[in-house]
Amino acid sequence: MTSLFTIFLMFSQVTPVSLEQVKAEQNPEHRARMAVEYAALAERNAEAAYTKGDAAETSADLKAVEASFETAQEAFAASHKTPGHNPGIYKFAEMHSRELLIRLSDLQHRMDLGETNLIARVRAKVQAIHDAWFEGIMERGK
Repeated sequence: MTSLFTIFLMFSQVTPVSLEQVKAEQNPEHRARMAVEYAALAERNAEAAYTKGDAAETSADLKAVEASFETAQEAFAASHKTPGHNPGIYKFAEMHSRELLIRLSDLQHRMDLGETNLIARVRAKVQAIHDAWFEGIMERGK
């Protein structure tokens, strides 16, 4: 039993603790995956900060979400693989970005009207990247 657990731990991935850690990853496909995972963590941190009433931390975490998705997009470009020919590496990012958009929308609905400017920009950026990945995957069938 212990050896099975040890093997599981060896192959399970840990969510990165910083965007710098993500950017340090040499493999562009792994870097893209890590960036998407980090964006989800940053979004959860933004929700927690908003709940505590910390506007500065909420803003910083939302900016980290946006920067993470830009990093993922750059990493996919650096991999020289397209979603039409390699949909598997993009599907993870596309599915998780869809979930993230739902969470961002929920957070935006909880915010006061004056606080929604930053999150609207982040949602628009994530939506644009998600749409590009999704359309690239769907073009495969054409």
